[in-house]
Amino acid sequence: LTEGEASGLAYLLYAPVGEDLPLVIYLHGGSGRGDDLSLLLEAESLPKFLEEGELAPKALVLMPQLPKSMNGWSEAASDLDGLIDEIIQAYDADPDRVSLTGHSMGGTGAFAVAAALPDRFSRAAPLSGSVRDTRDTRQALSDLPLWAFAGSKDTVVDPAASEAFVQALHVVNPDARFTLLRGVDHFGVPAEAFLREDLLDWLTA
Repeated sequence: LTEGEASGLAYLLYAPVGEDLPLVIYLHGGSGRGDDLSLLLEAESLPKFLEEGELAPKALVLMPQLPKSMNGWSEAASDLDGLIDEIIQAYDADPDRVSLTGHSMGGTGAFAVAAALPDRFSRAAPLSGSVRDTRDTRQALSDLPLWAFAGSKDTVVDPAASEAFVQALHVVNPDARFTLLRGVDHFGVPAEAFLREDLLDWLTA
């Protein structure tokens, strides 16, 4: 993983050799916020799986860090938009295959950023996130393939919130689906989604 900074955001980047690769954006949870990129590698989630070689996708994976001055990813939407442009240009990535995922605070952020920038992303996968079910949010996400995950034993973020939203969204978006991971707690969701459900394959398809 390489470190960088652009558009006001520090980031880790997984960059295999290749042109026209898909680009996956991963938004970390609350424990990753700050000015030390090593924090992103502490959670049992995508940055760590890439760093330790458990996953080796044929895709660029951009893992920005939310500064302490921001409370949530929705505040960083325009910075993310600029950062994505810079990465696409620098690495000759495929602008039509830019997907978004994240866990916990990053799952909430994936819902919010996808709704703020729906034309930017080809797919979105919020993990253990919360979302406000409003007509505007459903409208914004009506054309975006979306796959949300939550653990049945999550005591941090109620899985019912994202499940109910995705069911409502499915009425206007047949490409919206929800997976409840039985017996999995809040912190176990990324391993199940990325290592067992092959979520990266879906994000980069």
